[in-house]
Amino acid sequence: MARPKKQESAQVEIKEVIVDAALETIVQEGVRGATARRIAEQANLSPGTITYHFESIDEILSAAFKRMIKQITEAFTARLQEATDDQSAREAVVDLICGDVWATPRHMLLSFELYAFASRKPEYRKVMEEWMERCQQALQLHFEPKTARALDAVIEGCTIHKTLNSEPVDRQEIMDLITLITRK
Repeated sequence: MARPKKQESAQVEIKEVIVDAALETIVQEGVRGATARRIAEQANLSPGTITYHFESIDEILSAAFKRMIKQITEAFTARLQEATDDQSAREAVVDLICGDVWATPRHMLLSFELYAFASRKPEYRKVMEEWMERCQQALQLHFEPKTARALDAVIEGCTIHKTLNSEPVDRQEIMDLITLITRK
């Protein structure tokens, strides 16, 4: 017998709560500390509810990182879609580095956790590859594929430097770099 739609909706909502709790647990404890028990505590659910909805901690972590990537790439793409010409596209890229589209402390911490996790667990490299592909597709709204790949690497590298350096990133220096890379 099929589940009623209301019950299916409640199941989806519980999964969403679990994924949100997993992201918050990763922020607070790191991936290694993101156990089913801690995620359940964060979600105010029983550990049994967690294991009912997800077969493994890997399934939860994968869903959490995919959610993070979806949120970041949607904002990333939206900012690039606002650009109407080459110069405004460059400004959008600089905003991605210097602004808070991606480079929020929370997103950066989650990103660092994903980088480390993917370096140890090859199956998570696919999640990273999906993220890079989605970012590069967004950049290709304005730039050639080769340029989009270079910009993706520059955005990531500059954002990491911005996050970890005590000196502020100079927006004009970033604009000069982006202009240099995107000149036709």
